[in-house]
Formats: sequence, structure tokens, C-alpha cells
Amino acid sequence: MMKRLVLVCALGGLVLSACSPSNDPASDTTVESNTESSVGSVVAIPGIDVVITDEQAATLVGKTEAEAEAYAHDSGWAWRVGRRDGEQFALTMDYSEGRVTVSIDDLVVTEVVVG
Repeated sequence: MMKRLVLVCALGGLVLSACSPSNDPASDTTVESNTESSVGSVVAIPGIDVVITDEQAATLVGKTEAEAEAYAHDSGWAWRVGRRDGEQFALTMDYSEGRVTVSIDDLVVTEVVVG
């Protein structure tokens, strides 16, 4: 039993050390917002360091879903659909000022909420 416990602890330590930050500068990951793709160690995370005003979000109303999603992506906004053709989807309750939640009816954006 003791040997098994030591083995489990040793394996756990290996897993943790593999996940911990390295001192190797080549493994450094920099997070940068408003980029369209990952290049090298730069990771694109939509909605980070982006603040969307209600007026900006309102420009999506009346656009097709594809047009609105492309516009949001190009602007660095995080995007999610909260309702489509009367069907409400379960959403997280966290607030993100860099994210829009849209309602879609017949492939057209009818409502937008920031957060």
C-alpha cells in the first residue's frame, strides 16, 4: 500500500511539473487580443481587453447572422447566440464587456446584448 502511495505521489509530481511554467524563453506564451489567428507564441482570445459599447453592438441588428458574426470576429469581439428562432439557449451568467450575445430570427440578428 505504501509503495502504491509513493508511486501515485511521484506521478502526480511529474504531471504538475510538466504543466508548470518553464524558464525557457522559447516556451513563453504571450496573450494578445484583437488578432485573427495564432502565430508562434501569440494566442488570440476574442473579447480580451475589448470594450463594446451598446451603440457599437446595435450596429449588428438587421445584419444576417453570417455578416454579424464576421463583423464581430473582425472587431475582436467574443460572440455567442443566446436565442435562435424562439429557442432560448442556456448561457453562463458571467459578464464580459468584450462579448455580444445575439438573438437570431430567420437568419437575421434582431437583438444584441453586450456582456
